[in-house]
Amino acid sequence: MLNKISSLKALISPLTAFFAGTIFVSAAYGLLNSTLAINLTDAGVNTFYSGIILSMYYVGYIFATINSYKIINTAGHIRAFSAYVSILSALVLMHSLYINAWYWGILRLLEGYCMASAIICLESWLNTRANNQNRGLIMSLYMITTYLGAASGQLMLNIPDKYGFILFMVISILYSVALVPISLTALPSPDISKHKQMSLWTLYKIAPVGVVGCIVSGIMVGGVYTLGTIYAQSSGLSLYNVSLFMFFAITGGMLAQFPIGRLSDKFDRRFVMMWTCGGVFFILPWIHIFISGTIVELIPSALLLGSGTFILYPICVSHVNDKIADDERVEAAGLLLMLQSLGMIIGPIAISYIMQQFGSIFFLISLSSASGFFVLFAFKHISFKHDVGYKNITPTDPMPISPTHIYPELAKNDTLIDKAKSLFIHKNDK
Repeated sequence: MLNKISSLKALISPLTAFFAGTIFVSAAYGLLNSTLAINLTDAGVNTFYSGIILSMYYVGYIFATINSYKIINTAGHIRAFSAYVSILSALVLMHSLYINAWYWGILRLLEGYCMASAIICLESWLNTRANNQNRGLIMSLYMITTYLGAASGQLMLNIPDKYGFILFMVISILYSVALVPISLTALPSPDISKHKQMSLWTLYKIAPVGVVGCIVSGIMVGGVYTLGTIYAQSSGLSLYNVSLFMFFAITGGMLAQFPIGRLSDKFDRRFVMMWTCGGVFFILPWIHIFISGTIVELIPSALLLGSGTFILYPICVSHVNDKIADDERVEAAGLLLMLQSLGMIIGPIAISYIMQQFGSIFFLISLSSASGFFVLFAFKHISFKHDVGYKNITPTDPMPISPTHIYPELAKNDTLIDKAKSLFIHKNDK
């Protein structure tokens, strides 16, 4: 037991700067989404237009998955991360200058581009720490850190904001602070590895369930992140209860990662995805009854919502990686990221329109319907004859392999503190 704890500590210790930066970035991102949704509602912007404005973030995300790697490869991961997050800090403050749908839509597009590019930098760096034996553990910790930060950001909605710009300042501060631990690392930019080209159609033929699952996951995750706050407000919740609803929804997604992921390592991932979405299909519409009740009813409802909607994507990624070769993983990861981003654009726009026409309860009904569609699609495409002997060979990673690089080796201790310790030990030995 002590040896396992020591090994885990040795693996995680050099990553403390990475995880600290990730928490601050995720907290800022989570708080920004909810703050914008509340401001748009208070400004009288209807739900449909709010959905369009907020989903522009994911349009920027798609642009980032296409070309941000060029800047990252030119400037280096750490410098590129610092540049993108610095721009994010400025863009957030620009929201407080003027409330206008077109203006905020443009800001959201730019924020999506910068945020996605920053995430690519972080994931590329993290993949230098992982190999095939520990990638699942490291990436699980990364996802838990991400959800922990995003959930914490929701609680900051309760900060008094009499003048309407305090929260934007807090978000900007969080982004700026995230630069500190990341900037104080001495890890060099990794080398670029060669990879095999792959078309979307080829990927679909290899793993149709995983490909379509990424789109459905984007619809559900984008819907919760973008419209969850609006749904909670429309259901009559106070600002405090809205923050609790979003906090526990994201926490539910975090808590579900490990058990469901490990379950998919033991059984056919397609069946795990299908049964999970089947449960979401039946459970979600009933949540509406308990949302406006007591805290005791609100918390488990939010946990169920998050655990059902945030778990599909990592299993889809693992399923696809089970069926492709090493030299195809990089290209496949970029395609999967893009597919989820498309879902994150389609979901908020479509769901917000349905909510505008038929009421807030259709937020849950729409998510339930997306899950039901996936169950039918997965059931149709699970072919026992075609996949005789199919076995999961890739540990479930909550996030995909970096879309720009693949790194097979562990990095050395990378923080300035680590280097100082090494220098001190070396001098004493002499």
